[in-house]
Amino acid sequence: MPSWARFWQQLASRRVRRAWGLASDGQDWALMGLSFHKVLGIRVQAMEKIISTGLDPAAFGFSDGLSRVGVRARQQISVALAADKVMAGILELPAELPSDHWVSEVQLEVAQVLGLAPDEVNFDFKADPQGEGLLTRLHWAGCDQVHILALRDAVRTAGWQLDSVEPAWNAAHRAVCHLKGGLDSLLTQAPQDWQFDLSLDEYLGQWQGFGGAHAESDLLLRQALQSAAGPRLVASGLALKAWLR
Repeated sequence: MPSWARFWQQLASRRVRRAWGLASDGQDWALMGLSFHKVLGIRVQAMEKIISTGLDPAAFGFSDGLSRVGVRARQQISVALAADKVMAGILELPAELPSDHWVSEVQLEVAQVLGLAPDEVNFDFKADPQGEGLLTRLHWAGCDQVHILALRDAVRTAGWQLDSVEPAWNAAHRAVCHLKGGLDSLLTQAPQDWQFDLSLDEYLGQWQGFGGAHAESDLLLRQALQSAAGPRLVASGLALKAWLR
């Protein structure tokens, strides 16, 4: 149930033909548009580099360039949070504590770590599936709500609508799990040729999310994120979420 979209805008289930993701690419931004075809599956339909400008009031730099992309008004888009904007940790709770208490406990933990009031943070968490014994281990990630609201306003300024926000790492995991050919495709295919399968790869799926990462796969993904294709991988993972809710 936990999702980074839970504390930001999340739309009801709907038929999606095209979805968009936006991720930081150094000083600029990578925009990916994916489309669904009942025969071909999910493919890259649009790929743009948004050049950062000094015209944005929130200083993200993408509003002016994003406003020039030819889409219908109020098109929805998901945006990645940079690593330096997110804190992460592990909270251990008594195993007998009911799960409906987890949200408030994690919220207090995130607020304490960030030095903010509980209602000033956005967060998400996931229970460790391997947890056992007297403790439940929750992997959490959170950030200052001010940053999320600023992102929302920057997207609105561009004439788009913010659909969801999540850490770049999570979006990259999702993209790799569903990328046909997996990480090898990053070396053999140009981003405009990427295709995605909505059925989850079990080997990669076991380390998707906050915890339980497979060390070798983590290393390969970190290397991929440092490549020129990394921001496009993140943006694709953001867009993919539209079909996986």
